[in-house]
Amino acid sequence: MILNQGLLARLWIDELNPKFEKETGAKLNIQQSVTGNMLAMLRTQKENPPDLMQFSEAGVFLARDNGLLRQIQTSQIPNWKYMRKEFDVAQGFSAGMIDAMNTLFYNTNEQKTAPTSWAELWDPKNKGRIAIPPIAWNNGVRMVVTAAQIATGKPLAQAQYEIEAGIAELAKLKKNDVRVYSGAPQALQLLQSGEVPLVPFYLAFTAPLIAKGAPILPATFLKEGKQGEIVGFNMPTNAKNVELANQYINMSLEKDFQQKIENTLRARCAHIDITPSAETIKLLGPEGNTTYADWAFLSKNRPKITEMWNEVFS
Repeated sequence: MILNQGLLARLWIDELNPKFEKETGAKLNIQQSVTGNMLAMLRTQKENPPDLMQFSEAGVFLARDNGLLRQIQTSQIPNWKYMRKEFDVAQGFSAGMIDAMNTLFYNTNEQKTAPTSWAELWDPKNKGRIAIPPIAWNNGVRMVVTAAQIATGKPLAQAQYEIEAGIAELAKLKKNDVRVYSGAPQALQLLQSGEVPLVPFYLAFTAPLIAKGAPILPATFLKEGKQGEIVGFNMPTNAKNVELANQYINMSLEKDFQQKIENTLRARCAHIDITPSAETIKLLGPEGNTTYADWAFLSKNRPKITEMWNEVFS
């Protein structure tokens, strides 16, 4: 099995995996990776893939359309009936578990008020104070889309298809001495130290740090919208242990475990009976301000987006 990275994956490793092994007698072989690398693995290990891979909707449509995923047998997963409908990604090709939500984080020692627009990254007053994700990351692609919103003034539903405008607008960040972070540890270090006080990042990876007193907070309302991203379990076409994979998905959807997602990662989870707590809402902000991109389009055009981005930032 391939899990995602960081504190998100740690919740499964610490809380669910021991219980799964005890109840099934199976031994889990766990690796960790990111969406792009998992898609490559699906292609190169098509005949002998892992049984489950935990990646986001950013990769689901492309993998499905290339015949690399099997549709999940939802009838074999009793807890599927408790899943919020928007977490059923690509009509049963992905079992959504958590909305990782990407937003603009700020260091509270360096900035006292929360950003209210992504456009603050372009403000000259923030020269040398900003970093963005690499294009290999899903939120790196979403930054192109957000830049298109700023360039065109259009809402996400329209602007996300204007990739050229987004790349051109993103290129203007070079005037603000933008940095491109290479990984989560670097991004979080830059943000927590205040060396770079404005950094787009995922709430699910930062909420445990905030709970421990890190001087960082998320922008909870942004003019262009925060960036939702549903992360779930995906079953390769040639998975060998389908019954065990179904059981793992079912256990991941149990209410007790889903509650731990809410309590620990402060993220919206899949279970319909779990209402976000006041503390979670404080970090999430209003649900209506979280936007969801057309990843079927973005995935298909990702090679083009990546090439254009690299021409600017490589």
